[in-house]
Amino acid sequence: MTAALLDFDAHPAALIDLDQLPQELQDAAVGHLRRLIRCQQRGPVLGRRGLWDLTGCRRIYLDRDRCWRLVYQERPPHAASGCGAIYLLAAGRRSGHQVYNTAARRLQLLTALPAA
Repeated sequence: MTAALLDFDAHPAALIDLDQLPQELQDAAVGHLRRLIRCQQRGPVLGRRGLWDLTGCRRIYLDRDRCWRLVYQERPPHAASGCGAIYLLAAGRRSGHQVYNTAARRLQLLTALPAA
């Protein structure tokens, strides 16, 4: 039996976020993303964080102290592929809601784009 796999996509700047994480956190992030894509893990649902409404997003803790996080969405199946997707919005520090602020700004920009 083949395990369910989700597609993966990311905001272009989120890939830069990943690259700027300390090496041990990069490794943790890649491991978490693999588990998300394989449907072996799900992060807690987010709602309001600071000034932002991140309903529909989830988070993953990257370290034991819960100082670093991934913020992502689980997107519904696409008509062409029939697969859902993990969409990474941001990776970074929680301090001062930094990662949430970044994710919310990127999400706002995505929803403001005209439909293709």
